[in-house]
Parts: sequence; C-alpha cells; structure tokens
Amino acid sequence: MILLSYYCGMFLSHQLSLPIPGPLLGLVILLAVLFFVPNLEKSTTLVALPFLKHMSVLFVPAVLGVSLYWNDIASNSVALFVAIVGTTALCLGLTGWFAGKLMGEGNVIRSDSKNRR
Repeated sequence: MILLSYYCGMFLSHQLSLPIPGPLLGLVILLAVLFFVPNLEKSTTLVALPFLKHMSVLFVPAVLGVSLYWNDIASNSVALFVAIVGTTALCLGLTGWFAGKLMGEGNVIRSDSKNRR
C-alpha cells in the first residue's frame, strides 16, 4: 500500500504537472485511503515498522549531501543562519498570532496575583 500510494503520487504529479512533489501527494493518497479503509491500517503498520526502526539509515544521503556541499554552506553561513532563524521566528509568531485569533485572546488564563484567591 505504501509503495502503491508513493507511485500513484509520483505518476499524478508528473502527468498533471502539479507543483506538489510526488511523494507528498502519495502521502496524501495514503492518508485518504487509510481514512476510508481503516482495515488496511494494521497491514500498513506492519510494513512501515522496519523502515521506522532503521530510519537513521534513510538520512545518510542528506548527511552526505551536506558534506559534499560543505564549502558552499560555509561561504553562505551567515545568510543561511539569518534565513533559518528569521523564517522560524516568523512562523512561530504567525502561528501564535493565528492561534490567539482562533481561540480568542480573551480566553487566556493568567497566573498573576489578581486571579488567585
């Protein structure tokens, strides 16, 4: 089921020229199938467990990529640091603002001395 959804996502992404990566589309397809056919969850879990147990092996290409492009990373380290910290701060700030608007900022319980009895 995992490989079928992966290849369906790759096929659809390529054939329809979608801007979404095929593996991501495959995950969405797998999620939809598991929602509509919950009986497949156990067999999908049995197949996925060995991959999850050895997930560190799947990150070897990423580590090798970092070592391969280390000179480029080192020469652009300031820009990379600013981009990573800036986008992280922006995402956290927007998430907090949106959550505050969604939940209503007036519902926040404060732990100052005025609220204690």
